[in-house]
Amino acid sequence: MAWTGWTISGAAIALGVLVLAGLAIAVVRGLMLKRRIGASSRRITPLADGISRGLTDIERGLARAEGGAAELSREIERLRVPVAELQVISRYAWLAIVEIKGPLGWIAGIRALIRSRGR
Repeated sequence: MAWTGWTISGAAIALGVLVLAGLAIAVVRGLMLKRRIGASSRRITPLADGISRGLTDIERGLARAEGGAAELSREIERLRVPVAELQVISRYAWLAIVEIKGPLGWIAGIRALIRSRGR
C-alpha cells in the first residue's frame, strides 16, 4: 500500500480534529471544575469562618479559665494558714468540751438521780 498525499493529509486532518476535540473537552471539563470549585468554596467559606470564630471563643474561654484557676490557687494558698489555725483551735475546743463534759456528765447524772428519788 502506498502512502499518497491525500492519505497523509487526511490522517493529519483527522489527528488535528481529534486533538481539537480533546482540547475542547478538556476546556469544557476545566470550566465545569472551576464552577464546582467556586460553588464549594462559597459553601465552605462560611463554615470555615464559623469554625474560626468558635476557635477564637474557645481560646478566650481557656484564657479566662486559666486566669481563674491561677486566682483560685492564690486564694487557696491565702486561706491555708487560717484554715490550719482554725483546725488547731477546733481541736483545742473539742478537747476542752471533752474535759468539761466529764464533770458535767457526773453532775447531770447526780441531778437526775436526785430528781428521780424525790418523786
